[in-house]
Amino acid sequence: LATIEKGSDYLGMVASIPPDDQFTRWKSEYQSAILVSLASLAGERMFFDGDNSSGVSGDLESATTIASLMEGHWGMGSTISSHVSNRRFEMGAPGGGKGKDDTEKQMRMALSDRIEENLGSLLTQAEEILRENRNQVLALAHALETYKTMSGEDVAAVIEGVKGSIVDGRPYLDPNFLAEIEKYHSASVVAHREHRIPDVHLPVIG
Repeated sequence: LATIEKGSDYLGMVASIPPDDQFTRWKSEYQSAILVSLASLAGERMFFDGDNSSGVSGDLESATTIASLMEGHWGMGSTISSHVSNRRFEMGAPGGGKGKDDTEKQMRMALSDRIEENLGSLLTQAEEILRENRNQVLALAHALETYKTMSGEDVAAVIEGVKGSIVDGRPYLDPNFLAEIEKYHSASVVAHREHRIPDVHLPVIG
């Protein structure tokens, strides 16, 4: 599900539904979840000349929470010891330096640095994915502006350029229509920079 309609605690949302019988999740799944969250920041910076809004705060919180658990609890980070056990036995953090002489603050800093490094690496990966799929990203943005809320099937239809349950993704394969979308986006960036309404209208599928 993807939507740009505002909810009680979000301005827009992308969500997936995991299998009912899934009790554990893999490192690759959590990395994918972080990539989805970081794509909001990467996308805003990429498509708005390095600028980004406060609307990414919820996504950053989600990404940081998952990265923290991966690094400190689940053995999915650059170290394999448990941060909880390190604190319990006052052993200090891996890479934190001096064992029993470590302070709680130093332990938190060592863990925080590893979390930031992981998030930074995944943010770079998210940026690369968006750059490589620029046309599909702009097509999805147009479809969401048009339909407001889309099912996973319709999101896939836009990306693949096929007919979905509600949204017809075939027009997004038309180079002329993609050029119109790109023109609309460029006008939106200028309007954003100048704090005004865009002087072109959202392209309409003919």
